[in-house]
Amino acid sequence: MTYKIKDIIPKTAHAEGGSILSSKERFLFWVEENRGLVWGGILLTIMVIIAAVALSWLSQKKHEEAWELQGKAQQIYLDRPLDDVKKWKENMQSASAMLQEVQEKYSGTKGAEVSLFLLGNNLMEEKKFSAAIEKYQELIKDSAQEPILRGLVQQRLGVAYLLNGDRDSALDTWQAVLADPQTLNKDQILFELAKLAESDERTQDAVTHYKKLMQEYPVSPFANEAGLRIKVLAPEELKEPTKNESTDTELKPTESEKGKEPKNPDVEKANGP
Repeated sequence: MTYKIKDIIPKTAHAEGGSILSSKERFLFWVEENRGLVWGGILLTIMVIIAAVALSWLSQKKHEEAWELQGKAQQIYLDRPLDDVKKWKENMQSASAMLQEVQEKYSGTKGAEVSLFLLGNNLMEEKKFSAAIEKYQELIKDSAQEPILRGLVQQRLGVAYLLNGDRDSALDTWQAVLADPQTLNKDQILFELAKLAESDERTQDAVTHYKKLMQEYPVSPFANEAGLRIKVLAPEELKEPTKNESTDTELKPTESEKGKEPKNPDVEKANGP
């Protein structure tokens, strides 16, 4: 007679044996089973890091080259002789060409933005007002997020419009600066508006702008000039109100002293006690 030994080990014991492994050990087993995938991910990460470093280096180099070329253009511009018209024009053209090269080769850099502003200024000096207006308008679009630069460019754009015979556009451009709470050159814009009103013989408007400049921006470098212009155009605007005549500082007699004659010490001594 045969006997069958009953297996008393639970069927789930073998399945539960896998749960004895820690999460770290299970991860190592997974890595071992997917070795190719893991190494591929590591290599991809390294390549991404190398690419990011390379792009950063190239971007930095691009910025440095833009500033270097712009510096050369500024040096040529500053070295233009004032007593030699031919050389002056050659320097201006050479500087403008180099600034234009910065725009074409290093677009998107900070140096390119500044070069575009300087190029507009160069064109203004060469009396190429329409070309300068185009450069200033292009820069305003590119510097929409930089209110300080935008206000400065708008001021120059207004001057370019004015010299190009477009007075209405100049006024609209300057009013836009005054309406922008982020711009920092409102004092200069008020001074420009006052000078324009003065040239149009609108004396009261000019004085209004000058007074506003002095009141709202008393520490501005344009405030002193504004005060001088008001003295010339409307000296009565700066006159202080007349002061009341000074009151007598002597003490007034009291009620008991009224009607009494002033005492004379010499008379009292002669009369005796």
